[in-house]
Amino acid sequence: MPAMAQLGVNDTLHIRSLSVGANINSAFPLNVGTKARFSDQAHFGDWYDDTPYGFGIQIARPANTGDTRFHLSFVRAGQWVAGLGFLQSSNTFAIQNYGNNSVSTGIFITSASNVGINNRTPTTTLDVSGTVRAETGMVVNMASLPTGYALAVNGTIGSTKVKVTQTWADFVFAPGYKLPSLAEVEAHIKENHKLPDIPSEKQIAAEGLDVGEMQKLQMQKIEELTLYIIDLKKQLEAQQKEIEALKAK
Repeated sequence: MPAMAQLGVNDTLHIRSLSVGANINSAFPLNVGTKARFSDQAHFGDWYDDTPYGFGIQIARPANTGDTRFHLSFVRAGQWVAGLGFLQSSNTFAIQNYGNNSVSTGIFITSASNVGINNRTPTTTLDVSGTVRAETGMVVNMASLPTGYALAVNGTIGSTKVKVTQTWADFVFAPGYKLPSLAEVEAHIKENHKLPDIPSEKQIAAEGLDVGEMQKLQMQKIEELTLYIIDLKKQLEAQQKEIEALKAK
């Protein structure tokens, strides 16, 4: 075995393939099969930026490198590729579990720190294209999630449509439903200062308003009022017949 040449501080070593703790694979000029340590910056990629960003690894690419290539790729047994990198001609950084970074699936971070999920051009702090699922609950503008709530919002909620899964009050029209008399309703109002079955102001202040339940209760009262009106109409018709009979005598 020939003796190794002694290199000076400013000497340059040119070698076709180098192996450190590993068998040489000619496809790679450097084969490392053991620990590797860099005590200063380490630069990888097809472009070099000598700006001192601190110690660490710098992976640099030209600004216009195409979106079909990641700056840093992770390959799982040659069957799946994931990677990190900037989008083409952009300061948006992408993390994607896909074969290349030209698709819209992944996590995207703009220079304004907007984060997009499956959205390459997020315009808000978090911009999601798809369904958002929270395992235990979600809080907006609050420090913590109150007990018993899946979603808590401290502020106004704007919506064009709200659907609530709720039982309904058609039982009022069932044959066996006992309609309270108006006298009973009047007595309840005098005693409790509210309609029967409707929560009090004190209860609403303490527990909040269940929108779906209140809609059902209001519909129950509307249906009861309808029955009262039908009954009153029958009474008026009967009285009118009696009046007409008296007039005919």
